[in-house]
Amino acid sequence: MKFKVFLLAALAMNCLLMAQNNTALPEETTKETSWMEAFKNPSRDFGMQPCIHWWPDDDIEGMADLLLEHGCRGAVINCRYNPSDAEKHPIGFTSDPQNVEFMKKVMDAMDARGLKYWIYDEKGYPSGYAKGLTLEGHPELVAKGFYMRRYAAYKEPRTIHFKLDEDSEKIVWAAKYKFSTPGFHESVLNTDTMVPVEFDTTSATFELDKFEVGYVFCVKEAYDGSHCTHNVSTEPFMHYINMMDPEAVRRFIDVAYEPIVQGIPDAYKRAGGVFTDEPSLQTRYVRNYEVWPYALAPWVDGLFERYEKEYGTSLLPSLPYVFEGSAAAYPTRVRFQRLVGKLVGEAYSGQLQEWCKAHGGVFSGHYLDEESMLSHVYLYGDFIEVLKHTGYPGIDTFGVMPGLYTYGTTKFPQMAVRKNQTHGMMVELCPWIDQDQFMKDPLNNMAGSMGLLYLGGVRVINGYFYPDFTKWQNGRIKYRLNHRVDLQGFQWFNQYCNRIGTMLDGLDNNCNTFIYYGIEEVQAFARPSYTCNRKLEGTWVIDDTNQVMNAVYEAGHDFYFVDAEDVIAAGALDKPAISGYDVKTIVVPTLQVVDEKAMEAFVKLQEKGVKILFMNCVPMYSTEEKSNLKALAANFKAVSFDDIVKWLDESNDGFRFTSNGVTVLNGDYITKEGREMHYLVNLNREDATLNCSHPQYDKALLCNPADGSVTEISLDQPVVVPAQRSLFLVF
Repeated sequence: MKFKVFLLAALAMNCLLMAQNNTALPEETTKETSWMEAFKNPSRDFGMQPCIHWWPDDDIEGMADLLLEHGCRGAVINCRYNPSDAEKHPIGFTSDPQNVEFMKKVMDAMDARGLKYWIYDEKGYPSGYAKGLTLEGHPELVAKGFYMRRYAAYKEPRTIHFKLDEDSEKIVWAAKYKFSTPGFHESVLNTDTMVPVEFDTTSATFELDKFEVGYVFCVKEAYDGSHCTHNVSTEPFMHYINMMDPEAVRRFIDVAYEPIVQGIPDAYKRAGGVFTDEPSLQTRYVRNYEVWPYALAPWVDGLFERYEKEYGTSLLPSLPYVFEGSAAAYPTRVRFQRLVGKLVGEAYSGQLQEWCKAHGGVFSGHYLDEESMLSHVYLYGDFIEVLKHTGYPGIDTFGVMPGLYTYGTTKFPQMAVRKNQTHGMMVELCPWIDQDQFMKDPLNNMAGSMGLLYLGGVRVINGYFYPDFTKWQNGRIKYRLNHRVDLQGFQWFNQYCNRIGTMLDGLDNNCNTFIYYGIEEVQAFARPSYTCNRKLEGTWVIDDTNQVMNAVYEAGHDFYFVDAEDVIAAGALDKPAISGYDVKTIVVPTLQVVDEKAMEAFVKLQEKGVKILFMNCVPMYSTEEKSNLKALAANFKAVSFDDIVKWLDESNDGFRFTSNGVTVLNGDYITKEGREMHYLVNLNREDATLNCSHPQYDKALLCNPADGSVTEISLDQPVVVPAQRSLFLVF
């Protein structure tokens, strides 16, 4: 994969073709070239787009001029919530043509200056609410979950009289089963013995013989304890739409998207993208000090029928496994969560993307808690499946400081970027966590944060990082947001981002090391809870995935996450590749439950020379009920965490570096001109001094995005990456 160059060098008496161990850069790289000029004087295409929800009524032109002057790409705009006479318009937002007309004036001012803009689709947060318009008159479209009530008879028979409580909507299924107690404290359900019992929408009465267990499954609104209650970004205690319901999302489109097109027919075609904000299923509780009577799984009418259509078998006999059970329940829970992800992807992000595409635009995001594999399941069923349905993936980051970052913020969503071949994603920058600490050094905190984001594939920057607009042109702009930097620093930050984005535009990370994203284990272990789930008992894949990711990254190795879909596709190839990149190593973090088809692919890949490294153990539980996993697992031996890092270090036959103890991350790329390029990122508050080496080169071009300089350097001299800054080395 590494790009190698053979060049001519003038020797004392004649020109000789040099050997593969080159000692100098090609002569033309020291000249002013088009890419150098673009780096030194970049366009504004990669600058920030501040989220400006309120534009000054009296000076739209001035606000646009300010953005242009300070190097912004543009801004995130939205339909105004209310005109200035808000008391006469209690709902407002898109329902008021005045607001749409004002939005058109903003767009026209931006277009006249060559500025870009994204459209934010919501009033407040999370998207889908539309200032209450979506659910107004449509209570049937609210988010829903279903819960289970369990009744057991042991030595004596008993009669069960179940009555639906006032918080619930309806009963959707009831059945009884035989169970046994074969061992110490064991209770084993026999799903083959299911007998349906009679029920109506509000009650069920049935008899239980001894050693029988009865279940009643009921639907209710998903609201209490969710992140829609206690909401700080819009009206508090608001109810929310069902992301799994196409009709609910269609209603959101009708009230939040369609009125804009009616007033501005080409609005979405003119916009760079649509920004949606943290929709989720609402069935997960968010405060760990609250306990509720219901442990909810996501629900939409027709769920049982869709499960049978998807998998060719009924969910009903194994329905209790969504809520309880150990190893025998794993296949059911994995299939259930995968279906939830597919339904969310189709109904929400898929439907919105199709609508945007039909109107000349593109739908992006972001979603909630991207950095957490646990949230990938509890909030979406299958986060990557949901993200794949967008036209341009999006993320956010609240911890805009060294020490608050988790690498998974970008590296998990980067799977969708790679799969969809969008060559980038959007980020919403929200420097709201630990603001007192952030404000001690806001500009450096932002600059340091950008390195991680760019390494993971960010190419569009939206967010809440403002200068004090009132300081511009002697107070011309009266509108003052929560500013975090002066005008000069804001302009520098945009130029810094423009240079980085120019270098990385259209490039993907060039690597052949992959880390397995074992989401099936999280899906297998995740069960509805009566309180907030912050950890899953019995599974190590979440923590160990983060451990492997951190170690690989901080050892200077670039990588992609891959899932079962990727591995299965690679295993079918004569020369294994994932998204066009040769597969050399796949690291599998500690995993007990594995997709069996992925395990079959691991065997094929190993036979074709790919190094498969199972950390600590080889998986013992399958996603299939009839499994051949034991025979497949016999092909592998587990290795230690240290063995994995050692293997990656020793197998690196290209660019290497050591540091003075300060962690530097390394992104590996091949430029459009065919050059090998490394993006070195220092997230720390102290300079990093690197000793670099390369088997093919002894010189490089050092490109510094902080000032636009390009300098030829010798690799036998230390390379200093300044604190919270990044550099490019081009070979």
